[in-house]
Amino acid sequence: MTQALSGAALAALIAVCWLLGRPKPRLLSSTDTAQVAALNRSQMELVLAEPDGPSPEPAEEEAPHWPRDARSRQQLLAELERQFRAGGDQRQQAMAACRAWGHRAALPLIRRGLKDADTTVVSLAAEAMAAFRGRSTAARQPTQNAPLPRNVSRTR
Repeated sequence: MTQALSGAALAALIAVCWLLGRPKPRLLSSTDTAQVAALNRSQMELVLAEPDGPSPEPAEEEAPHWPRDARSRQQLLAELERQFRAGGDQRQQAMAACRAWGHRAALPLIRRGLKDADTTVVSLAAEAMAAFRGRSTAARQPTQNAPLPRNVSRTR
């Protein structure tokens, strides 16, 4: 038993010497976090500041008048379909028009845009589809409150 206690005491002594002999990490006296924080704040102000330059969309163009009746809606859809099939820049313009229009009639074209090979068209289609995410308009109609089941005490 004395050998076990002497071994434990020797192990404890070695552990204490090892812990006391380790060099302690010293912080540099030149480390000043206030300067780093000030630099970060100034960089964030540059990033978050609104650009004072012209807006990316041209101001001289007036907003298009979107169709209100079924016939003009079909004409617009046919035109967008033609642009979409033409490819290239016209395909991007068609997706941008679908996004700006925001009508449910453009959903089939937007769905095809989501599967396009051009990443710009896909991103425009995703932005256009974002307006249609969530519950449908049929589900938004007010529903009547259904009576509680007879065994409601078991469900709570």
